[in-house]
Amino acid sequence: MLALAVACGGAASSSDGSAPASASSEASTLPILRHIRTGAGPIGITAAFGSIWVVNSEFRVHDRGSVTRVDPADGSVLATIPVGGVPLEVASAAGSIWVSNSDDASVSRIDPGTNGVVATIRVCHAPEGRAGTPGSVWVVCEDDDTVGRIDPATERMTGTVDVGLSPRFALGAFGSLWVSNFVEGSVSRIDPVAGKVIATIDVESGPQLMLAAPGGLWVSNTDAPAVQRIDPQTNTVSETLKGAGTTPDGLVELDGAVWVASDSGPQLHRIDPTSATVDGPWPVADQGTISANQLLVAVDGMVWIPLFNQNELVQVAPPDVTV
Repeated sequence: MLALAVACGGAASSSDGSAPASASSEASTLPILRHIRTGAGPIGITAAFGSIWVVNSEFRVHDRGSVTRVDPADGSVLATIPVGGVPLEVASAAGSIWVSNSDDASVSRIDPGTNGVVATIRVCHAPEGRAGTPGSVWVVCEDDDTVGRIDPATERMTGTVDVGLSPRFALGAFGSLWVSNFVEGSVSRIDPVAGKVIATIDVESGPQLMLAAPGGLWVSNTDAPAVQRIDPQTNTVSETLKGAGTTPDGLVELDGAVWVASDSGPQLHRIDPTSATVDGPWPVADQGTISANQLLVAVDGMVWIPLFNQNELVQVAPPDVTV
C-alpha cells in the first residue's frame, strides 16, 4: 500500500474532451493555518465523535503505532492511543473507532469515551481499509484478496468475501459495500447482508479511495492517473477525469465539490461534479515525493491533511474560503 509519487498538476476535463476544462488556478501554495505534531508517519485519518483521528504508522522507526486524537476547534491533542504494529487506516462504526494494524494482522477497537483500546481482533493478512455497514464492520485483507466482516457485538471476524487482486480501501454507500482492487483495476460492489459480490466494475489503473458524493461514487486511480465517477444505478463508469495530479488519492466532499489530494506535494484539486471539470493545482506543502497515501478530511469548512514526511497534521482553508 505504500507508494511513490512525483510532483505535477494541472487543470483538465473528461478524457473524451466532451466537457470543457475550467481555467486553472495559479499554483500558489495554500497557507497552513495550524501545524499539529503527531507520531511518526501519520497516514490514515477520519473525523468522528467531534474529533479528528490520525493514524501514526511508525513505519520508518519499526515501532508500535498510535492514534492521535485532535480537537478541530483549537487544534489541541486530546489523546495519543497506542495500537498495533504499522497501523494504516481508521474508520468510525458501531459507536467506536476501528484501526487496521497491517503488521499484526489485527484490528484495534477504540472507545471514544475513554480513549482506550477495548478489543484487539485477529483478522487477516495485511489488513488495510476499514468501513462500516449496518450491523457490521469490514476490513480489507490486501494479501488475501478478500474483505472480512467483523461482528461488533462479538468482536470477532465472522467471514470473508473474495474480491479482486490487492484490495486497498472500502466504503459503505448506496446500500452496499464497495472495495477498490488496486492491482486488478476494479471496484467490487458487495451486498453486505448476503455477503457476496453483486458487481465488478472495471476502472482505470490503481484504484484507491472512494467517496459517495454528488452524482455517484467517486474513485481515485493513482496509477492512471484519473478520478472516475461510478453510477450506482448501472454499476458503470459515467465519467473519467484527468488532471487531478499525477497520483490522485484522498477524496473529500466540501461545499458541493469533490476535493482531491495528490501524493505529490501534497496538492489539492477541485472537481465540479456538475460540469465535470477539474480546477487546480493548489499546493499545500513541499514534501517532494511522498512515500504513502495522501488522505484528508473536511471539518467545518476546513481541510485537514496528515503530512507523512513531516510527522504532523495540518489545517488549510480551501482557496475559496475566507478566514
